[in-house]
Amino acid sequence: MAREIYSRLCLSGTLITESPLHVGGYGDDVDTDLPLARDGAGQLYIPGTSLAGAFRSFAEMVLGEATINKLWGYQDKGQGNASFVLVEDATVENADPLVIEIRDHVGIDREYGCAAENIKYDRAILPRGTRLSFKLAVEVADPHNDRELALGMIAALKEALEHGKIRLGAAKTRGLGRIKLESASVTEQILGTREGILAVLEQADPVEVDPGEIERARLACTRQRTTRLKVEIHWEPVGPMMVKAGLEGIAADVFPLVSHIEGEIAPVLPGSSIKGTFRAHAERIVRTLRQDLKPSWLEASSRQRFLDALEVELINELFGRRGEKAAADKNSSWLPGLGALSVADCYAKKRVDSEQWRAIETATDDFELRRALDKAELQTWSHDYHVAIDRWLGSAAEGFLYTVLEPHRTEWEPIQLEINLLRIPDDLRIPAIVLLLLILRDLARGQLPLGYATHRGMGTVKVNTVLFGGDDLDHPWDQWRNIRLENGELRNIPPSWNEAWKQWIERNQENST
Repeated sequence: MAREIYSRLCLSGTLITESPLHVGGYGDDVDTDLPLARDGAGQLYIPGTSLAGAFRSFAEMVLGEATINKLWGYQDKGQGNASFVLVEDATVENADPLVIEIRDHVGIDREYGCAAENIKYDRAILPRGTRLSFKLAVEVADPHNDRELALGMIAALKEALEHGKIRLGAAKTRGLGRIKLESASVTEQILGTREGILAVLEQADPVEVDPGEIERARLACTRQRTTRLKVEIHWEPVGPMMVKAGLEGIAADVFPLVSHIEGEIAPVLPGSSIKGTFRAHAERIVRTLRQDLKPSWLEASSRQRFLDALEVELINELFGRRGEKAAADKNSSWLPGLGALSVADCYAKKRVDSEQWRAIETATDDFELRRALDKAELQTWSHDYHVAIDRWLGSAAEGFLYTVLEPHRTEWEPIQLEINLLRIPDDLRIPAIVLLLLILRDLARGQLPLGYATHRGMGTVKVNTVLFGGDDLDHPWDQWRNIRLENGELRNIPPSWNEAWKQWIERNQENST
């Protein structure tokens, strides 16, 4: 028997990717290990199931499980109901000029500091600025009891999407998946009256829901706190700064990694690269404090050694643990698995158009490359030669001459960090945040180079300003905004945070002996 529906509330608009996006598909792809999702016609799209999963997770976090079960459906011990929420597949609106990018990823061996064996893969991504059609509908059975709840959830989702609070797809904490809703509208179709059904059959335009009613419904919803700490790092490179691209050029062997932004191209430091640097430094700090001189993972095989080396308390909670899902215990106050720390992709401010970059990539000699760089107003970039030295003869080693296209004096966007405290257990939250502050301190002191060739003069960072902010900051996190990082020194750290950090150190030193 079909269930009764009085009306249908719809939220629609255009989702704009503010960072690259990867939602994976099935099938072999000769170009990449992790291809993008495509529909039966071979067109790029975001499945409605992927959107629904992200939206339900957010709605449950802010509105509570009981409220969300009623709308999104559930099944538990023979009880439950089907979902009243319908999410359509999101098609790519600007597919014709879109360029699919391939990002290479590699794990770093914790013992040798080089690429780990058998930990290498690549991923296809939709670039920043991709436009996706979006429509979500909620069917209302009872206009007196269900409509306000449905409208409240739609209003909460609309507000979150418009402010970029929801992320989609893979690698959400490593630079991907940031989206923003534009041109949003909330409409309603009445199906419980004769006039409403006739209007739907005649394909009349749905009725716009009053913005005041939407806002009142949002405020009336029972909202749980979603405390998130934010850090904005304004910085500049001291010398050349880049991440190595996966493909070689013609005139130059090594090119900087670039990414598309609404038809233009700019160098990029992926969030995965920045987060990887932070994680490696955090592991050094924790292992030093624990006096972990000969960890057991050193005896494992190459791949297993890499995986075992990632198991470090405080690191897992802050940066994430591979393959672990949220706890089955619904009363748990934290969500394991996905890391608490998210790092956005960081782009250079200087951008060039696609034709200019193609001329740089396809230049066949030094003269042609220099001319293409000057035409793109990249006069500060240099084409530098490097050679390895033969250890026996002391001369240039045969076959080891290579060239690098190095971006010098390039301005970059701020580095954006976000910490979801729900991803960290209560007793580890303050120690984890103090550990992050120590990483930021060392970055400000010039001890953490970023990107490619950091042991060969590249990647040095000068931090100018660090801004601390956040959402829903209650005690003790309301003190987060007062913290200052000036001249490489942390100031205004609450004494209770210092004490919690010392206690964590003492406890872990006892456990390691």
